[in-house]
Amino acid sequence: MKKILITGATDGIGLETARKLKSLGHELLIHGRNPEKLDRIGAELSSPTFQADLSELSQVKKLAKEVLEHTKSLDILINNAGVYKTKNPKAKNGMDIRFVVNTLSPYFLTKTLLPNISSDGRVINLSSAAQSSVNFQALKGNTQLDDFSAYAQSKLALTMWSQHLAHQQNTNGPIVISVNPGSLLGTKMVREGFGTSGNDINIGVNILTELALDEKHLESNGKYFDNDSGQFANPQADGLNLEKTKELISILEEQIGSFS
Repeated sequence: MKKILITGATDGIGLETARKLKSLGHELLIHGRNPEKLDRIGAELSSPTFQADLSELSQVKKLAKEVLEHTKSLDILINNAGVYKTKNPKAKNGMDIRFVVNTLSPYFLTKTLLPNISSDGRVINLSSAAQSSVNFQALKGNTQLDDFSAYAQSKLALTMWSQHLAHQQNTNGPIVISVNPGSLLGTKMVREGFGTSGNDINIGVNILTELALDEKHLESNGKYFDNDSGQFANPQADGLNLEKTKELISILEEQIGSFS
């Protein structure tokens, strides 16, 4: 039995993955933003719940603290929570909310929880087929982007820090894998953002479950899995650019500095 924390587990892929992992006998810790949904899903899965708005780093810090108060160790962290379209694209720290929720908050949460994730554990980060070069001025909140650009850049940034953290860990900690769970799956985000009912959500659920549990992925540290092609693949070109990754990490560290 594995102890698994899933962020954004009250809707979509996060919820259905939580249900599947619970049915397989694993212990789930459920994060969500909406208290009513969180209570309902927690009761359904008989799992502890943790409420936090990941657009605010103070709440990310609180989330990590509450998780560590509940349990001294985790086996798997699935950074699933994400945002695409929103009426208020600017977070309280001035950054685009897509960069905060999709890139910065999972980075902060992972780094905070990392010492308490078992050395043979895993961090699974939900990326996307939508990836584009990161505008560092936009990342800092100095330039505004349209919805798709902000989303695509935030997902490449997530993939970049996933690889960086994996290489830092080497063989001394949990493996880190980023994954495009499948394009245009039938989630609330896809329905609201793209106006389509989307593809079978179990396409994403199944690959997340496999990456989290299957022993064949123990040698996949730092890799990016593209579920559209059904294999590990290279991310967008900047994802392999070490200088750009170094600059990205520097900005992320600066942003979380006062909260660490």
